[in-house]
Amino acid sequence: MTTSTAPYPVRTTPRALFPWLASIAAKQWKAWQAARRAVRADELTWNMALQDARVMADLSRAMSATAAKH
Repeated sequence: MTTSTAPYPVRTTPRALFPWLASIAAKQWKAWQAARRAVRADELTWNMALQDARVMADLSRAMSATAAKH
């Protein structure tokens, strides 16, 4: 019985270590890419809002509605 609190399965055999690390790295890479895509989309939306007052008004209303809920 293990007492580890790790959220991932613990590997003990050396041969299985590299594929296990590679799979964790691949998951982290995909998560990082998704986060970068979201940041880029936010930047594009903000830049568009700076050019178009209607988009800025829509963003302002959306943020106000979100803030009112919390």
